[in-house]
Order: sequence, then C-alpha cells, then structure tokens
Amino acid sequence: MFERAKTLRDQLNYHNYRYYVLGDPIITDAEYDKLYHELKALEDAHPELITPDSPTQRAGSDLQEDFPKVEHPAPILSLSNAFDAADLQAWEERNLKLLAEGTTLDYMLEPKLDGLTVVITYENGILVRAATRGNGRVGDDVTANVKTIKTVPLKIPVESNNLTPPQRLVVRGEVLFLKHDFEMLNQRQQAAGLPLYVNARNTASGTLKQKDSRITASRPLTAYVYDIVDISEVDMHGQVITLNTEQQLLTYLAQLGFYIPPESHYYPTLSNIIQQIPTWETRRDQLDFEIDGLVIKVNDRLIAQELGVVGKDPRGAIAYKFPAQEATTKLIGVTVNIGRTGKVTPTAQLDPVFVGGVTVSNATMHNYKFIHDLDIRLGDTVIIKRSGDVIPYVIGPVTGARDSSETPIMPPEQCPHCHTPIIQPDGAVDHFCPNPLCPERVFRSIEFFVSRGAMDIEGLGEKQIAAFF
Repeated sequence: MFERAKTLRDQLNYHNYRYYVLGDPIITDAEYDKLYHELKALEDAHPELITPDSPTQRAGSDLQEDFPKVEHPAPILSLSNAFDAADLQAWEERNLKLLAEGTTLDYMLEPKLDGLTVVITYENGILVRAATRGNGRVGDDVTANVKTIKTVPLKIPVESNNLTPPQRLVVRGEVLFLKHDFEMLNQRQQAAGLPLYVNARNTASGTLKQKDSRITASRPLTAYVYDIVDISEVDMHGQVITLNTEQQLLTYLAQLGFYIPPESHYYPTLSNIIQQIPTWETRRDQLDFEIDGLVIKVNDRLIAQELGVVGKDPRGAIAYKFPAQEATTKLIGVTVNIGRTGKVTPTAQLDPVFVGGVTVSNATMHNYKFIHDLDIRLGDTVIIKRSGDVIPYVIGPVTGARDSSETPIMPPEQCPHCHTPIIQPDGAVDHFCPNPLCPERVFRSIEFFVSRGAMDIEGLGEKQIAAFF
C-alpha cells in the first residue's frame, strides 16, 4: 500500500512536469485522472499516506525558468472532478450540510474550455500585466504575447456604454485555438512544408510562451474570461461595484468587453443541470471549441465564499468530466485497405484500448501523406480519438515516448489483392490501385451499389456478396 502510493506520487509528479512545464504529455487527461483518483482514494482511506509532495496537496505548475515571474493576488485554484450524476448530487449534499438549514442553491453552468489558463490585470481600465497560472501562486509573465490576442481588450470597457471600469481588476480566463482556427494553422503549416501540429491545447500553450511575440501574433488564439480574481470595491468614479452572483459577474465581464464562455446558463436546481448533460455530450463535437466537461458553480458568490476551500479545491464549484474521447496505445501494425475507386487507406493495428465507450483495435490513418507529415512510425505510442459515430482515427504520435525502436511506415508498392503496382497521380494526396478489375475494388463497388445510400437492396450485405468471390 505504501509502495503503491509512492509509485503513484512519482508517476503523477512526472506527468505533471511533462504536461505543465514541457508541454509534451505522454498520457491522456483520462489516464492521468485515473492515476490521480487511485492515489486520492488511497489517501482518503489512509491519511497517513499523505506526504507534502503528493499531487493531491498542490496544483500543477507550468512555470518555466526563462520567463519573469508574477505573483497572483489570490491563489488560482483548481476544481475537484465529478464523473456522473451521483458525484454531483454528493457534492451538493456535502455543501448543504455546511450551510444553514433551509438554504437552497442555484447554479451557473459553463463549458469547461480545454485551453491554457491566464490571469490578466487591468489598472484604471488599462491592461498592465498577464501571466500564466503557473503553480497557482506564481505564474510566468506573458504580457506581450497576451496583448497580441485580438479577443483580449487592451482597454476596458471596449464600448462607450456608460460603464466605468474598476480601479483595479484581475480576471482569469482560458486561451485556446478555436477548431477552425487550428485547422487553418495546420493548413498554413502544410502549405509551407512544415510539420503539422497534433494537439490544439499543447500548441496554444507553446504559442503563448513564445519568446518572440510576433510568432504569437501570427497564430489565431482566442481568449475567454470567466472569473474575477481580484477587484477594487469602487470604480474610477468612486461608485461601489456589486457582484453578488456568478450570473451578474459574467454579465459584467461581457459589458466590459470580454469574451465570456459561450452558452453559459443559469439553472435554479442541480437536477436541471443533470438533465442537460446528455445534450452537452451529444453536441460536444459540433462546438467550435474543445471542451472536456462542464463547470458548475454555486450562483451565490457569498455562499460560495462561505463554503470555503478543501485542500486545493473550492467547494463552491466542480468540474463535470465527460468520458474520454482520446487514449494512447501502441501502433503494432498497418494494413492496407482498397476502396471501390482504388483509393488506398492505411489502417492502424493497435493494442486494444478503451476509448469513447468501446474497445478499439483498429483506426484509420487517412493516407500516407498524413503519416509522413506527422512522422508516425511503426511501434509508436499514438493518440487515438473516437467521437460520436465517427470512425476511430489516429491523431498523431507521442514522440516523447519513443525509444529508437520505431520504424518508418512506407506506402505499399503493389495492391495486396491484385498485385498491380500502386500509383500516386501527380498532385494527388492519395495512392491508388489503378486496376478496375481488382477483386477488392469490384467487391467494394458491389457493396456500395446495394447499400442503403444507393439501391438499398435488402438481404444483400457483405457476407452474401463475399459468397460470389
């Protein structure tokens, strides 16, 4: 038991370092959460196992040695996690026990944006400082880079709306790439003959920590602001600023000109939120920003303050984590699939891994240009994604996990079914089997012809067609 706790501490601290400092994680968030919760359960059952270096006793850190440091005016805390409705109900019950009898709770619901936390300071309405979250107490000064993000106002309020800014305002937000912007960035990389970026969050982190702010300015980052870390009691005209609820806080931030998390909503009860979770899970892939869950906050800020903090987690808010859509596993082989047009599609053979609610042992790699651009190698640890009804696919390799035994993946020289030489037409991304009589091409053509999207012939499926070959 003591040895297991030590092993978990060592593993988690190492993965914290790779995630926050190097920006090069070698496991997914879900895999990290599994290790973390195993350690937390051990420590909860046996408090004597808790040590000062346990990751459960402190927040992670993204501090880097070569950036000036900024001390935050208040600790930038993380949130505890919930994974199902029972966890959420237990969280509410624990909170109600700490409050006066008869207290009722209402809530704000926000998408849990998957980006990099920033803390931005304004004095008399002017942006004077921006820092990363760091270790929660001290962050890296990234002021010059944050000023290049077009959704971050350099002066507040942005519009002349008779709103006077506070003498001092420190806000917390998230910097990320919108999905369409990340795709555009990779299109630019591809056009320039440069390697493609694999992970939007890691790329956002690296972009925000560039030494040359011109590089940051050239990449289309977006920033959303969702919390106030510190605020003066009065505005520049001496008027008292009153923000009693999270709902009022978000409205106030929007009035000042900040982007606030899209589709944030007020709900009078926790059960209302629980009813909405399946809808969020279904719509997740349709959003233009990456989320890995939902943030649920007690709406009354005075009650949230009264609830206080346990460990490093405020009791007044919790993160509901969606089931993992990504996982890492070993690429053990590549098979070649031939479609009805002759198009060659490489398919990854994987060590079975549970992701998106199913066990996956095969995943598409699209084409050999994709493999080449991302430098995916046989034997790599790779990231697999499965979302909704989309066929599982390889996102890219975990290069930090390589041990020099990996080997390049090359396009086939001939069709595995008819042995005709494989071709790649000039200017084409894909490779093809050019033989129109290739048995696999004929098989796939018949399969398409009888399918629901074509002639819709019932009772004639893959097994029945195979009997003719």
